[in-house]
Amino acid sequence: MGEPPDPAEPVRPSERSEPSWPTPALGAEADPEAHRQRRRVQRFADYIYGSISTLVAIAGLTFETHPQALTTAGVVVVGAVAIWLAHALSRLVTLDRWHAMSLRRSDVTAQLRGSWPIVSAAFPATAIFVLAGVHLWTVRTAFALAEVVGVLALAVVGFGTTSGTDRRPVRRIVHIVGLVAVGVMIVLLELLVHLL
Repeated sequence: MGEPPDPAEPVRPSERSEPSWPTPALGAEADPEAHRQRRRVQRFADYIYGSISTLVAIAGLTFETHPQALTTAGVVVVGAVAIWLAHALSRLVTLDRWHAMSLRRSDVTAQLRGSWPIVSAAFPATAIFVLAGVHLWTVRTAFALAEVVGVLALAVVGFGTTSGTDRRPVRRIVHIVGLVAVGVMIVLLELLVHLL
């Protein structure tokens, strides 16, 4: 067996393919279950990001005097796609291959695929506004439904991020309530601005 590498000796960027930040837990790559768990939590985190971004977009669109259902659906989708691309790019620039100017197509594809939950989080709100566009309900009802569905999505994802842990039920509930509170706060801020 050879000697372990000297920790004082820097590793050349071209020798690393994983992002230098955040650093995975020691030994996580050797444990496939830990890697799957980390990926699952990352997908949930991106879905939370997408859900909150969608709630913010919807809150901003409520300031329109006569919002149109299909236009609102389009704005939600375009906003989600823009945030998805920005998020993937922000991860790409943390890769050592980016800094070594040796980025591969597979790196770009992996980051786009990994950030996809941001876009999928906008699908429920988009569907609600499309259904309003075919007159299943009014646009105002669509705004209310999209906000409720967004807050409920945060609750479901919050449950997903705490499942499979050894936390006591009370701690899990506190974490879920914290996520839901963020969504409710966005809705309440929107109502407050309307009242001013």
